[in-house]
Amino acid sequence: MPIARRINQRRYHDLPKRVLPAATLAAPKPTARESARWFATLKLRQRRLASLKRDELRGVDDLVQPVTIEGCGPLYSLASDLPLLDLAIENPESKIKNSPPRLIAPLDPLIYDRRLTARLWNLDYTWEVYTPPAKRTRGYYALPVLVGHEFVGHVDPKADRENGRLRLVSRRTRRGHRVSPAVGELARFLGLK
Repeated sequence: MPIARRINQRRYHDLPKRVLPAATLAAPKPTARESARWFATLKLRQRRLASLKRDELRGVDDLVQPVTIEGCGPLYSLASDLPLLDLAIENPESKIKNSPPRLIAPLDPLIYDRRLTARLWNLDYTWEVYTPPAKRTRGYYALPVLVGHEFVGHVDPKADRENGRLRLVSRRTRRGHRVSPAVGELARFLGLK
């Protein structure tokens, strides 16, 4: 059911005929093929680089370009995204040295597909918010640290609202990589020191 209105954080749903425009309700229902193409295109737009099932590939074969990465199975990107990939591939070593560290959010498209993340970057990342404390390996809200095109570790930040500070509960990064610029950026975004 569509959302009719929101009040604060609460959503109120209603019948489609009372919420959606008449033109939307009168539009013909998409075929299964059209729906499959829409979902496959959405997957590629959200993730930018993805593995596709045979049926998904058939639906978007005119939009995609295969991307070959050593050690990975068949991957695809939208043909319109290839210039972005080419920029990332050109002279990657200089980009790593001059690239600032970035904290990657747990549901970021870059790491959303755990299997692909493990194959591409050898990063076995799990968002441990729902993991019992005794079984956590990185921390409650550990964020991967990306420098250039490599993941170099993680930090587990915690907002101390009473004192107006962002604390690091844990931090594990490869030697030689400073994370303070990225942590400072997160603190400023949260309005903390």
